[in-house]
Amino acid sequence: MEWSLFLLDFVPLLVFVVLDSFGNVRYAVIGAVLAAAVELGYSYWALGGIDLFSVTFAAFILLFAGLSYKFNNPLFFKFKPVAIGALSGIAFLVTSTFFAPLLLTMLDRYIDLIPVEQQHKLQHPAVRLILADFNLYLGFAFLLHAGATAWAALHMSRWGWFAVSGPGLYVVILLTALLVIP
Repeated sequence: MEWSLFLLDFVPLLVFVVLDSFGNVRYAVIGAVLAAAVELGYSYWALGGIDLFSVTFAAFILLFAGLSYKFNNPLFFKFKPVAIGALSGIAFLVTSTFFAPLLLTMLDRYIDLIPVEQQHKLQHPAVRLILADFNLYLGFAFLLHAGATAWAALHMSRWGWFAVSGPGLYVVILLTALLVIP
């Protein structure tokens, strides 16, 4: 599997924070948009096409970068991970409620990207039950992370916000996995 695709949202945030550190919000959002475009190209190269998830991330970057650019205010861009996290959390919870967990749907859709020796293990009913539980817990975890990111955007430095919104998401996912996986 192309694990670097998990960093899809990380690079534009890093570019934004670095350029915003120099004091020009407009350059920062332009840099983030360019980084997102490069990531779309990479996604196309790695997957042989651009999937809905990549397009959605890019659309959110364009929307929130556009607002930050128009109003010359980095706060709009800082709320992009909040919106994505909240919507993702809701999607995980809703799909769990209707017994069609998003993680299982994604696994079934992208199974060909996973090494063949792992595919059989991931299709085992016990593993699918764990992934269904993980889907539910991720819903709550993403909502909590979105709240923490919103707080960080309003009360912390740009680097503090970056730590919470970027690497903090991976920490939340890891902690949730440790909670769910036996």
